[in-house]
Amino acid sequence: MPFSLIEKLPEGISSEKAWAVSSSFFESFGFDKLIYIDQSLAGLSMFTTFPETWTSHYRDCGYEKIDPFFAYCCATSTPMGTGVDFLADYPFLSAAERQLIHEAGETGMRAGMTCTVRKAGASGAGGWNFGSSLPRTDIERIFSEHGDHLRLAAFFAHERLQAALEVEQRNITLSPRETECLLWVAQGLRSKQIAGKLGLKPVTVELHLKNARTKLRASTREQAIAIALLNGLISP
Repeated sequence: MPFSLIEKLPEGISSEKAWAVSSSFFESFGFDKLIYIDQSLAGLSMFTTFPETWTSHYRDCGYEKIDPFFAYCCATSTPMGTGVDFLADYPFLSAAERQLIHEAGETGMRAGMTCTVRKAGASGAGGWNFGSSLPRTDIERIFSEHGDHLRLAAFFAHERLQAALEVEQRNITLSPRETECLLWVAQGLRSKQIAGKLGLKPVTVELHLKNARTKLRASTREQAIAIALLNGLISP
């Protein structure tokens, strides 16, 4: 079964195409609330079938810092249940962690199962959350029947996505304004101060910084600066 996915993910495929093919494959099993997320020193990579409003909210709130997926799910290679239907299994979660899960539940995410592809360590962590609007009993049955195939497919899709992202990140081009704004942020200036120096409105500076974060797949300004420095897009 995973070979049907592997055949559609050749070398050199773009991350956008790799995601479209992979998400379609996993959705055919009932996982309509899918998340692939990888946190590294270079930043946060996230692909999801969740609404864009939720993805933006996740990034803007810096939820990767409290996401139980990284703290607990990526600490083990054993699949773990996720979503509101599994919350009772994890009484140790903090109020903030539980709130994050409830917010995801408001989009229709009821239950899911994880597949860790990079265990948590000094360089970060990553994996898949096979989320779904289906109830817990259905998810447990699907994983009981197809878990091995799904995990194999997930590892292969992860490799293709990371290879594509590495190439695409090397080819990122920031606009002159995006570059200027990042450089000033790197020197400790706030949006209002940058606006004064560049003769722009603060909201325009915020837009340039948001565009730069989007291009660099960074969840914070600090990550955007780090990624830009690593890829030679700005100089210290």
